[in-house]
Amino acid sequence: MYGPLDVVTLTGEKVDIYIMTQPLSGKWLHYGTEVTSGSGRLTFTIPPDKALAIGIYPVRMVVRGDHSYAEAYLTVVARGTESVVFSIDGSFTASVSIMGSDP
Repeated sequence: MYGPLDVVTLTGEKVDIYIMTQPLSGKWLHYGTEVTSGSGRLTFTIPPDKALAIGIYPVRMVVRGDHSYAEAYLTVVARGTESVVFSIDGSFTASVSIMGSDP
């Protein structure tokens, strides 16, 4: 989404996904490219041959059209590890987003 209120979706755009597999190296590896959905979202499954070990990895998703990007962290935990997902800004707990879609 573009803008502070999620009012402009990034629809049908190619997004390159990079992961820093050795976080201290500063080297980004291209993991793949996906196209955003009609609601501006994308889904990416890491292929088995590029599976990551337990750890925390920086992720950068770059829009090919304008080179804007979003950064996040991917945490890999051991199978069966209990975890809690929370949202600092309330986006996971909001009943409905401004666009009327279920967050």
